[in-house]
Amino acid sequence: MRSWLWYSTRTPRCIQLDRRAYAEMPHDGRIVPWAEWVCRAPDGGIHVNAGLRQIDVVVSEPPSVRDEVSWTYNYNIRLLAHSWVDEIRDLIDESRMGLGVLRVNGEVVPGWSTIRERRAPAMRATDGWTKTCPLCGDTYTLIHGREYFAAPEVIGRPLIVNDSGLFVREDIARSRRLRTPRGAYEPGVVKFETPDG
Repeated sequence: MRSWLWYSTRTPRCIQLDRRAYAEMPHDGRIVPWAEWVCRAPDGGIHVNAGLRQIDVVVSEPPSVRDEVSWTYNYNIRLLAHSWVDEIRDLIDESRMGLGVLRVNGEVVPGWSTIRERRAPAMRATDGWTKTCPLCGDTYTLIHGREYFAAPEVIGRPLIVNDSGLFVREDIARSRRLRTPRGAYEPGVVKFETPDG
């Protein structure tokens, strides 16, 4: 109960947010969509507000029918096809994570949702670094070296959803013979360990 299979998105073709649906603002020399769910850290970084457990988004086009996982170019919001969500739906702790609505041209995209976890546990890396937004608590990790979870509250969790992907507890995934969703890498194993090893 201290290891998870890590499902990360392989799909290189991300989905653009529909700029017509959002206000725009200059950031780092370019214009970016600005939604009510965006937080701007004191250092100028922009990201999804970590305090939200569900996000609805408007995108410029639906995800590819060949995929079951995707992501948005702006803000790296995870998108999941219900064909795969249905295999893990009972693992979703609705007190901390939620499925949001995906829309194109005002219409709900059938069979797809966003997935988000409020203040999700960050994955750490042996040679990377981590910073946390002082406003919303969003944690960003530069992954370099071996990845692991260090927060004790992850122990036993059946599902974790963070900016790096989805993590299904290894014993659950293996007992269910959980298949890899189309558009994702074959899952690797991420363990809980203390920072000193």
